[in-house]
Amino acid sequence: MKDLTVSALKANLYAVPIVLLSIIFLVCPFVLIWNWQIFKLGFMSIYLHLPYFIIIFIAGAFLHEGFHALGFLLFGKLNINQVKIGMKWKILTPYAHCKIPLKASVYRIALLLPAILLGIIPAIIAIIFGISWLLLYGILFTVLAGGDLLIFWIIRKVKSDELVEDHPERCGCFIVD
Repeated sequence: MKDLTVSALKANLYAVPIVLLSIIFLVCPFVLIWNWQIFKLGFMSIYLHLPYFIIIFIAGAFLHEGFHALGFLLFGKLNINQVKIGMKWKILTPYAHCKIPLKASVYRIALLLPAILLGIIPAIIAIIFGISWLLLYGILFTVLAGGDLLIFWIIRKVKSDELVEDHPERCGCFIVD
């Protein structure tokens, strides 16, 4: 098996460039269309409603993993017993893990689903309708998917029909021989 994994720390460090790209591709269009003052209102809205922000952040972390699991189940045509959803209590992190090998194409979809559904789509809606607090949530959940985007990049050259096995502890997978 070829190891295509990274530590959770390294995966999270790679979220830093995602912040910069988010600013370029999400904040800049928003400010150009709606203006800087409306963007700043999003920060004020989050600050004034901090308990809601925290609840949405926690719920979003669980939804993020749920979307990974959904991707494994739907696109991999698996049953619920082949996917494990849990909590790593030492680092207070929810996780989704596929117990069996999948085609790389299915693994890629499962990797991208949370970034698209929780990050990019809300950010695009925010840009279209001028909803600055939603843009901030979209950016937050895009950045939180930075590790997933890193893994997507690492496995970019793996052929779509090759089998990969999700690593139970680290971020990423193995190519199954």
